[in-house]
Amino acid sequence: METLAKASNPTRAEWNECMVKVQQGDKDAFAKVFKHFSPRLKQFAYKHVGNEQVAMELVQDALAAVWQKSHLFDGSKSALSTWIYTIARNLCFDLLRKQKGRELHVHSEDIWPDDYCPPDLVDQYSPERNMLREQIVRYLDTLPVKQKEVVKAIYLDELPHQEVADKFDIPLGTVKSRLRLAVEKLKDTIRADQV
Repeated sequence: METLAKASNPTRAEWNECMVKVQQGDKDAFAKVFKHFSPRLKQFAYKHVGNEQVAMELVQDALAAVWQKSHLFDGSKSALSTWIYTIARNLCFDLLRKQKGRELHVHSEDIWPDDYCPPDLVDQYSPERNMLREQIVRYLDTLPVKQKEVVKAIYLDELPHQEVADKFDIPLGTVKSRLRLAVEKLKDTIRADQV
């Protein structure tokens, strides 16, 4: 743990060790997480909300969630930074969605994370995920086979993009292209079905 205090950029293993202590209620370990991530999260939140005070509140909320939900962190599934930024991003998204008088353009990347997040975390901070999964299952057969395989692997089997690329022996860019095309087709199909 001493190496964590001295290192300006701790390794994933060091952060995992730190989070084990946070999970045990170690306030000093949490202070290290807080000190390292709060300025970075502030920049990240400010970029999304455009207000310094709101960004600072989001940082506080995100890091409070890290402390309260530390038992959900699994270092074997994601890096601590990925986990923390996912919490912050979802809080930003929730705030923007609730704002009135300001149009919000929703992109698939905002709803469905680009990289892997632990399922329990996604469910905790993105209640719309369950609804989207149901829609995916309902409309999956409307997709071409190759797009269907990618969507199923990412959203139903919850595999990271790189793992999907390896599984189907295709480039990562192809995975992302098929995913974008599939999301657009799903949106169009869902919209047409609701008319």
